[in-house]
Amino acid sequence: MILFKIKNKLKKLIKRENFIPYKGFKKVDLLIFDDIFPHPVSGFRYEEFAVLLSSFKKSKIIMSPSAYPVVNTSVIDHKNHVKDFVDQNKSLKSKLRLKKGYVNINAKLFYCIFLNNIFNNIHWIEKYKIPFVFTLYPGGGFQLNETLSDNKLKKVFASPMFRNVIVTQKITQDYLINNNFCKSQSIQFVFGGVVPQISLNKDLTNKKSYLIDKPTFDICFCAAKYTPRGVDKGYDVFIDFAHMIANEYDFIRFHIVGGFTEGDIDVSTIKDRIHFYGYQNFESLGAIYKKMDVLISPNKPFILGKGAFDGFPLGTVVEAVLNGVVVLITDQLKQNNVFVPDVDLILIESEINSIKKVIIALINSPEKLYSISQNGKEKFLEVYSNKIQMMPRIILLQNEISKK
Repeated sequence: MILFKIKNKLKKLIKRENFIPYKGFKKVDLLIFDDIFPHPVSGFRYEEFAVLLSSFKKSKIIMSPSAYPVVNTSVIDHKNHVKDFVDQNKSLKSKLRLKKGYVNINAKLFYCIFLNNIFNNIHWIEKYKIPFVFTLYPGGGFQLNETLSDNKLKKVFASPMFRNVIVTQKITQDYLINNNFCKSQSIQFVFGGVVPQISLNKDLTNKKSYLIDKPTFDICFCAAKYTPRGVDKGYDVFIDFAHMIANEYDFIRFHIVGGFTEGDIDVSTIKDRIHFYGYQNFESLGAIYKKMDVLISPNKPFILGKGAFDGFPLGTVVEAVLNGVVVLITDQLKQNNVFVPDVDLILIESEINSIKKVIIALINSPEKLYSISQNGKEKFLEVYSNKIQMMPRIILLQNEISKK
């Protein structure tokens, strides 16, 4: 009877507390946490964590679907996504843990991506004295010159458990150093981001190009929806541009991938020339991109919130280029220090006349379209290989683990 009562109390405690970390006897070298893995829409997480779990024999990941609503997904779907991941990575099944109930967090090193993820877990990381490394991507709680974000950065970098931070944008590196958040020797700069390597092995024999395989000139927009009119991603600019140029070229078609629908901005006058696909995983994106000539990304910083900005280029842009699509992209913050404008990609302003000028030039000179398509694909293959993206991360984590 006494044992039964104790068990019932424990069950109630677990249910109330939800997540109870403890330091068990079994110790791993690397403990990872994420709030959306293994959702297939986040291909870079899928790739990075799968590689890390495979590279470190003693490793595991704590998963929580708390960010699923951000991508319009029910947390109920998390179970199916985990099953799909295990089906494709059977050897990693034993390394997956839910952030629920009692979880052994005994580890030599903790790792996660995004500011909010490290900030939200730092209380128990410090309590159990686990050193940590994290990647500071744009977004996820990180904003420039914003009080709440700065306070989170101060707490994280002041932690006695902090060891290193990986940054993917030069502007992030400069911000941390210039504001005395972190010393340069504790920063690892790896431009860009991780990309599913399946995207680097595309069979483009079925790629359709304007005037070669089809008479239409197909223009794509791809982004998640965070505001009603998508002002932060430039969706409003894209639709204004579509309305204007549709009057001049009847062979142009428009394609919208992501969180937007015909209900966000009126598109009734071009309804027979515009198609909405909704959110797509990175594999489905490939099938769509093979029919596209151009992707336009007229995103703007500091719209979603004070100091909020996107990385350069967006993950959807990377996937497009790897599928032979020419990208027109903004770079208001001058984050590009790798790609050659008008050779690998095309830089634009987030306004319709800037976009129109480029599109007309590509229509009139399709050989330029084909050239940039080929050059961009070759350069992106190099920049986003796991050799360039994952090896520096693995080496950094190995070095920290070896110190324990």
